[in-house]
Amino acid sequence: MKRVLTFLFSLLLACSAYGQFKKAKPKSIFRALQYDRIVGVAIETNLDSIINHRNRNTYQKGFFTYGDYNGKIYRETIKLRPRGKFRRRACDFPMIKIDFSKTTLKEQGYAKFDDYKLVTHCMNNVMSSYESIAREYLAYKLYNILSPNSYKVQFLYITYIDNQSTIPDFQHFGFIIEDTAELADRMGGKSRKEMAGLTPDSLDIVQHDFVALFQYLIGNTDWVAHPIPRNVKAIKSKGATKYMVVPFDFDFAGLVAAPYAVPSNSLNQRSIRHRIFQGISEDPKDLESSIAHFLSKKRKILRYIKRFTLLSKASRKDILDFIKPFFEEIESGSLQGTGENG
Repeated sequence: MKRVLTFLFSLLLACSAYGQFKKAKPKSIFRALQYDRIVGVAIETNLDSIINHRNRNTYQKGFFTYGDYNGKIYRETIKLRPRGKFRRRACDFPMIKIDFSKTTLKEQGYAKFDDYKLVTHCMNNVMSSYESIAREYLAYKLYNILSPNSYKVQFLYITYIDNQSTIPDFQHFGFIIEDTAELADRMGGKSRKEMAGLTPDSLDIVQHDFVALFQYLIGNTDWVAHPIPRNVKAIKSKGATKYMVVPFDFDFAGLVAAPYAVPSNSLNQRSIRHRIFQGISEDPKDLESSIAHFLSKKRKILRYIKRFTLLSKASRKDILDFIKPFFEEIESGSLQGTGENG
């Protein structure tokens, strides 16, 4: 308990800098964590169980500590479990799914959005893990620039506390991803619970290929929308007849270049930075509006990368060198689908 109190005190000091700027209570607990800077939080649980029993899908009890807009510290009871497929197997520390108590959220005046994904450090090596996390976070932020129908994210500095006192406390960077139900609510619709069975006819093809263009931009082939979706959520807005797809999990993208990422054998991908376009429309005109939109956001995207101080200048230059040929390609009016850079 002493370790928790020490963390709470340090977090309270950090919060005091912005506590004087009081704001209205946000709609969700996720919104309470959103700032234009890194936010400090703590996760307290049985870490040995998370690390060494990562193949289970059952939840365990834990606590999530954070500071709100007014500098007040909260220690929430949560349920958490390991998540993911590849990263659950390949990482030193698995990705985590966090489930807050809907009853507690309601008592605190928050909406009942309670289900969040946490992208963690994966490897114990702090520097290489940080690089991958910051790059993947950047991929989410770039899609935020291109479309409001995208997952919001928040960068975190996480203190992990083992409540069994067998593993020393440690800190790593990570980021939390918006609840899918909150995303669907923002989009004025609902997400499809049973993802299997989607067909091209059930999808908004132009919007699907908009997503495909973004995946092509960041060099990601680790996704598919049908018949069994992977790394996308299908959401149907009220009154719509077709599903829109929203992408997530970009760690296999060439922009991220995670150390464990491997090329797709099924697509004959030569390297992680080998771009392959995965659109499904056979009519080139279906891409015209999407390409025009991407070009309208070109300056903002390149400026955002240049100013993305979570990464070093060398890393930002590497990303810019990877991104610029994409814009050159679509500006020339020729989407090759075979570009490779870096």
